[in-house]
Amino acid sequence: MDAFAIVSALRQTRVKYIADLGALAKTNPISAITFSITMFSYAGIPPLAGFCSKFYLFFAALGCGAYFLAPVGVVTSVIGRWAAGRLPRISQFGGPKAVLRAPDT
Repeated sequence: MDAFAIVSALRQTRVKYIADLGALAKTNPISAITFSITMFSYAGIPPLAGFCSKFYLFFAALGCGAYFLAPVGVVTSVIGRWAAGRLPRISQFGGPKAVLRAPDT
């Protein structure tokens, strides 16, 4: 819910595309940090709540005998970690988009 709230708040400003998040750390650092923590939780980084939920889910799958489901969940979690890790990287380290201009004659 936090990620959707931040994205909807940013939509009221000039942020419309993912590439527009490049200057978020400089223009609104609190939103950038909150957005990064939320996306890291979605990815399942260890001290956050997303890791705990994935940990218990995978061990519950192993406990009930779903030995095929747990590795599939780990693989999809790794793919999701890559996708969810892209947005904080853009918002923290990506610069603003370059503006292409026609040469002056």
